[in-house]
Amino acid sequence: SPSESPSLSPSASVSPSPSPGYQGYTRENSASLPTNNADLTTVYSAQDIIDVASKNDTRVTQTGNSEYLIHEFKDYVGTDNVCTLECELQTTTAPTSSTVFLQIYNLNTSTWDTIDSDNTSSANTDFILTATISNLTNYKGGNDYITCRVYQLAI
Repeated sequence: SPSESPSLSPSASVSPSPSPGYQGYTRENSASLPTNNADLTTVYSAQDIIDVASKNDTRVTQTGNSEYLIHEFKDYVGTDNVCTLECELQTTTAPTSSTVFLQIYNLNTSTWDTIDSDNTSSANTDFILTATISNLTNYKGGNDYITCRVYQLAI
């Protein structure tokens, strides 16, 4: 039963709307990958957000079999046109058996763009997915936030 523990863009404050400090973090298990960037079914608790904001081996766990385990992150980027995304993960299903993907939602094409993946790490071992997006034009809308997700097919 795989479990993922993502960590993105640490921030101490959470705001209820797309404004400075905004974070909208959700997760779910699904037989198929969502094609849009709508929120997933389970909203992260305030403690979950604190847990993913630090690299202290505290995990936001999720289990499943024969389905996608998905974590989605919406973060305010403001007027910035460049960002670096970093996800520290650990899964019980080795990425050598089922690749783990980091994607960002492209508002221009209405598709998910893969920006990093791992198919070499072992099970139960920390690994990092990272990407620098040098032009956020296609990824942030009028509310100045981006949507990213990390997922693995549980096998």
